[in-house]
Amino acid sequence: MGLCAGSARSAARRRGGVPVRVVHRWLPVGEREGVHTHPFVELYEVQSGRGTLMVGGRPGVAAAQTVTVVAPGAEHGLAADAGWACGARLVQFDAHLVDGCPEAAEALSGILRLAGSGHGTLTLRGPVGQRTQSLITTLGHAAAEGGGGAPRVCGEALEELCVRLWRQFRDARVGHPSPGAGVAASAQPTDGGRPQIEQVLAYIDHNLARPISREDLARQASFAPSYFSSLFREATGTTIPEYINARRIRRAQELLREPHTRVSSVCYAVGFRDLSNFNRVFKRIVGQTPREYRMALFGEEEEAVALGVRV
Repeated sequence: MGLCAGSARSAARRRGGVPVRVVHRWLPVGEREGVHTHPFVELYEVQSGRGTLMVGGRPGVAAAQTVTVVAPGAEHGLAADAGWACGARLVQFDAHLVDGCPEAAEALSGILRLAGSGHGTLTLRGPVGQRTQSLITTLGHAAAEGGGGAPRVCGEALEELCVRLWRQFRDARVGHPSPGAGVAASAQPTDGGRPQIEQVLAYIDHNLARPISREDLARQASFAPSYFSSLFREATGTTIPEYINARRIRRAQELLREPHTRVSSVCYAVGFRDLSNFNRVFKRIVGQTPREYRMALFGEEEEAVALGVRV
């Protein structure tokens, strides 16, 4: 049973249906959502990547395993950083939903005060952070499934979430974590290995024509290969091979815009060792084969003349 589940259930019945909404937000590399406002509380839990979350005109770091509280009426917008994708879960609910539970209501009030003063971001680490993430997952499942028990589950999880977040905010501010918190909360998010990842991304771009292995990249970042793989995916939102292929194909598109460059030359120049594999990967990412891409740029006859081929 939650802290004050009865009051949460009553609030849900008054509003009709599930009282909490959990949505997923995915921003590709360098993209941003528009700045906006709304009348409900919103929690941005960043799950992967790196970006900037503007809240009330103040920029804040949005890194993996951070959660930022946005108060009702505050202007805000998320932007993925250059070279990074950004994925987040957004928990949206009416601030009055927990009014019937004094502990949760007091906790939410304190959280919103911090958010209003520009201190509404936590880093989630250790068992305490994992429990916070688990509660958000519970809210998401209940909201998606609906049904007669969903309002009760949402109410209980939301009350516990507010209280736990408030304790983590207080621990971060006084610098004395609660028992069992481990390295749970800090007032500002850590870099999560970003300098090393940026170094690796630059290394990839400068070595596209050469074979690039996971072990090579892990050495560049001074991490063990298995740990580096998870860190890379968390930062970029994709796997190492997928990222390398995407960068190679982007470079191939640039080379194919040169009218006298042959497709086979481009294939080897961007690190592919097999023309059929290059064609397959290019079509999967671009939606056209390299030849179709060239014809769209130059036209079939102009492309053939440029390459010295009869049509």
